[in-house]
Amino acid sequence: MSTRAKYQNRSRGQSLVETMTAFFILIPLGLVAVDIVGLVSSTQQNEQIAEMAARAAATQSTQDTAENAAKDALSRVQTGPIIASVTLVNFTYDTGLGNVTVSTDMDVHLPIPFPFFNQVNCRASSVQPIVSTPAPG
Repeated sequence: MSTRAKYQNRSRGQSLVETMTAFFILIPLGLVAVDIVGLVSSTQQNEQIAEMAARAAATQSTQDTAENAAKDALSRVQTGPIIASVTLVNFTYDTGLGNVTVSTDMDVHLPIPFPFFNQVNCRASSVQPIVSTPAPG
C-alpha cells in the first residue's frame, strides 16, 4: 500500500470522527437552545399577562369586581402546546397604598423535553395604581 493510500484512509477516518463529534455536541446544544428560546418567550408572555390582569383590576372600584376582572383577563389567555395553564396566585387590592398587585403562575412545557426536565413553572407579578377610586371629598 502506498503512502498516498494510507493518507487517504486516515483522512476519511478523521473526517468521520470529526463529523460524529460534531453530531454528538452540536445537536444537543441546538436542542437546548430551542428550549431556552421557548422558556424566555413564555416568561416574557407571563409578565405581560400579569400586567394585563393588574391593569384590568386597577380600573375597578371594589376588590370583588377587581378580582373578577383579573380572573376574566386570565381566562382569555390562549394556551397551547408550550403554555399549559396560567393561574392567579396572589391578588391584593390595597386602597390605602392605591395599588393592585397580581401574581400569576404559568406552567410551561418545554418544546424538546429532556428526561426529568420537561415542565417549568414561571411566576410573574405586576403592580398597577388604582385608577377608579373617587377623590376624597
